[in-house]
Amino acid sequence: MYLKEMKIINWQCVKETYINFENLMLFIGQSNSGKSSIMSAIMYFLGVRKFRGRDFRNGTDFIIIEGRFFNKERKSFKIGGKVFNSKNFWLKIYKHGESEPHFLWKTGKKWIEISKEECHSITKLTPVIFIPAVLEKEETEYFIRCLLENLDTREIDENASLRKIINIFNELNMEYTSHGLYRNLIFEIICEIAYQSQKVKYSILGNGILIFEEPEMYLHPQREKELFACLSSICKLGGQIYVTTHSSNFVSLYRYRSICIVRNDQGKGSRAFQHKGKLFYGDEIKNFNMNYWINPDRSELFFAKKVILVEGQTDKIVLGYLGKELGIYKYDYSIVECGSKSLIPQFIKLLNTFKIPYIAIYDKDNHFWRTPEELEHSNEKSKVIQRAVNPHIGEYMEFENDIEEEIYSEKRERKNYKNKPFYALKTVSSNNYKIPERFKKKIEKIFS
Repeated sequence: MYLKEMKIINWQCVKETYINFENLMLFIGQSNSGKSSIMSAIMYFLGVRKFRGRDFRNGTDFIIIEGRFFNKERKSFKIGGKVFNSKNFWLKIYKHGESEPHFLWKTGKKWIEISKEECHSITKLTPVIFIPAVLEKEETEYFIRCLLENLDTREIDENASLRKIINIFNELNMEYTSHGLYRNLIFEIICEIAYQSQKVKYSILGNGILIFEEPEMYLHPQREKELFACLSSICKLGGQIYVTTHSSNFVSLYRYRSICIVRNDQGKGSRAFQHKGKLFYGDEIKNFNMNYWINPDRSELFFAKKVILVEGQTDKIVLGYLGKELGIYKYDYSIVECGSKSLIPQFIKLLNTFKIPYIAIYDKDNHFWRTPEELEHSNEKSKVIQRAVNPHIGEYMEFENDIEEEIYSEKRERKNYKNKPFYALKTVSSNNYKIPERFKKKIEKIFS
């Protein structure tokens, strides 16, 4: 079965939030934002974690967790002595104070109370395999045993599919104590699951959900990318994988529906932010995808406290350098090179959707040497950017007429625009360079 939706109320730091699940879920956010709280709520709901007194949100004495399941294979379960194989149904857990939790089930509009055993008979149809952030030998053995148990119920041919996993399991008997070793063993197992799933053209995890905390730990960047590719391929074949991560290598702009940003808003508690609709249309899709392939590092914008959108490489290099020279650079801000003025509105649209604060910086491009047609075209692009900005989330700033004129504080001839990044950085890094006051104020605003 597939978990498709969930509502969480008063669980740890979560006051109330809703989640729509894709096969691959990428839970991201700042430290202490509530990612672990959401994962623990999922595991409690699916019966693989016990309730603890501190799970009540501060100042509350009741918890509600409810979720919708899609029973793709029409697996049967019993409720009140009757056999059901409903394609879509809901489960709810309600707990108040010290009393035992109540379990409820519905297929239509009416909730029916069921026993704890009946609830668990349903949730066990969606087994959970958990990989915690901190891995010792015991946790690694537990993960592999859960995996082997899950594969055994799927009647996977051991000789063909499990030999490598069992060999990796046997390595745990060696006298190793390295956290890095355990992570490497997990990496090899995930790669093997992906390989065997691709061979049979379906996820060998079946209906199981793999919950993976911070998969990037102890992996170098190249291995992070390989691991993400394996996780993605398993999910394309029907696997369910929920990941919490701080690495941009595990976030793809192609999979924006999988991205779930968790934020802790004081007073409102932790909440999940997603976008389930269509984000780009027509040529926007092609242009944005091409732009992403040129520079996949742009995925880091999802982790930023504030995003600084710029047109090109010169802006990114110079603003970063001068921000550090002025002592106002902030490492939790990301300077994202959009590729051109025309593509800035697409990034604004993305940031508006996920409610990520930003400032969009663009060139006015009203140079004295431009033709009337060029001026009209440039001014229209500027208006498109201005109209795209949501003033509750972001703002825009205009360079007069571009960053070169801001740097030199003078009008520039067309012929002076060769090797722009090199000469711009050479100028601002020279000992006798003094930042023009107007440009300095703009940089201070950018990093405010």
